[in-house]
Amino acid sequence: MASVFTEILGELARQEPTATAVIDELGGVSLEQFNAEIDAVAFEVARSHTDRVAVIASNSARFLVHVFGVWRAGRTAVTIYPSSPAAEIAYALDHSEVGLVFADEAAAAKIPDGRPVVLLDRDLPHNSDYSPETVDPREDALICYTSGSTQRPKAVLHSHASVLQGAQAYAKVWHLGPRDTTLVVLPMAWAFGLVTTSMAGLVSGGRIRSVRRAHPEAVIDAINGSGVTFVAGVTTVFAKLVTALNTGSRLDAPSLRLCISGGEPRHEGVFTEWRRLTGVPVHDVYAASECFPVVTYDPLLDPEPVAGYAGRIVEGSELQLWDEESATLAPGPGIGEAFVRGGAFFSCYQGDPELTDKARTADGWYRTGDIVEVRDDGLVRVLGRLSGMIIRGGANVAPAEVERAIRDLDDVDDVVVLGVPDAVYGQRIVALVRGFDGRAPDVEAVLEHCRQQLAGYKVPSEVIVTGDFPVNDRTGKIDRRLLESQLTGGAQ
Repeated sequence: MASVFTEILGELARQEPTATAVIDELGGVSLEQFNAEIDAVAFEVARSHTDRVAVIASNSARFLVHVFGVWRAGRTAVTIYPSSPAAEIAYALDHSEVGLVFADEAAAAKIPDGRPVVLLDRDLPHNSDYSPETVDPREDALICYTSGSTQRPKAVLHSHASVLQGAQAYAKVWHLGPRDTTLVVLPMAWAFGLVTTSMAGLVSGGRIRSVRRAHPEAVIDAINGSGVTFVAGVTTVFAKLVTALNTGSRLDAPSLRLCISGGEPRHEGVFTEWRRLTGVPVHDVYAASECFPVVTYDPLLDPEPVAGYAGRIVEGSELQLWDEESATLAPGPGIGEAFVRGGAFFSCYQGDPELTDKARTADGWYRTGDIVEVRDDGLVRVLGRLSGMIIRGGANVAPAEVERAIRDLDDVDDVVVLGVPDAVYGQRIVALVRGFDGRAPDVEAVLEHCRQQLAGYKVPSEVIVTGDFPVNDRTGKIDRRLLESQLTGGAQ
């Protein structure tokens, strides 16, 4: 039985050589061709005599070919988000001790001089006598860099066994199979785009429809007429798609059966509209690059997601809550900081043993830094980051709870709740609200609704009507740090 992902791909290619593996803007690639190209890259990597190889490019079949080729050669792939600034790319290459870089043309222009760079779109070398390496599942497979804007990104290291188990667990809980076409709009440089969606779709015998960037029109064009059955994205992706569909774009997706959102708080208004437009609900996933899967929905057990909740703990994974009062971990129900274990569990933060020790307990739990609620029936709701918790007069306020209450209002399109310094209470709560189609929500109505729905200390001190929220180019999520800086004049 295959014990690493590239062995499974080889078996699939032998069983169904003409089946489509990946479709991108250049067309479709069969499993046989996909496997042969992976072999070609592996041959090239094996001759390079380097242990760590970076892949820096936008989503494409060739991106996957190069990552999987590095793995088949028994080396470690380092994935770096291609739109990262040159200084951040240089840092990651040095930090991960990369000896060879595969890049597309845009990314190659940002690679420091003197470092070996090979373009992804070249003619691949061919050697019919190449024999793949025997890869130990315990060996290092992937270093992916988490997004960061005020500090250096963390380099999360996973083994071959870890990434395979994570992909297989997602394929199982989402019931992915040979009939599924997974649309990958999230960057393949992230674990979400590479393992959770691309690998999960392929390992189940399905095919991947790749989109270079998550621009609404490009995503809609990729879905139309392509037989896409599964779409995953951050909440902002669905919000942009809804806007596009309500302003003239048309979606033809009769095969679509599963939509998953993750990485940002749920936006029930957007998801309700998406359901109206497509007939398909948006389920959720909660995990971290360090440990996954943790929480999601099995669409057969829970065909309708519960508003505000990320799903249930995935079979084979564990979640326990840190009780600060008793200084112990408990499985819930209740509210506390989430400590998790799952099929994919990171080996360490590359080059940072101190940070690794802070994030991981001696008995193998990953400390998420997230405050979550576990209900009696097992449903899990993410209340917010421990570091992002607003402390008002000594009382903790989770921004996500206030945001959920405000989003219930019919004239509120979206909202961001932040804590800003206050001379009396330490922090005060500010809600930035955006209306539909440029219409301004009634500020007093927002405050009155909060008074009815929330405890007094959770009601915003101020409601500010705003236009579009700034979006972080690297994550595709609302840039909360920039909003905080704008509110405080840069003083934190």
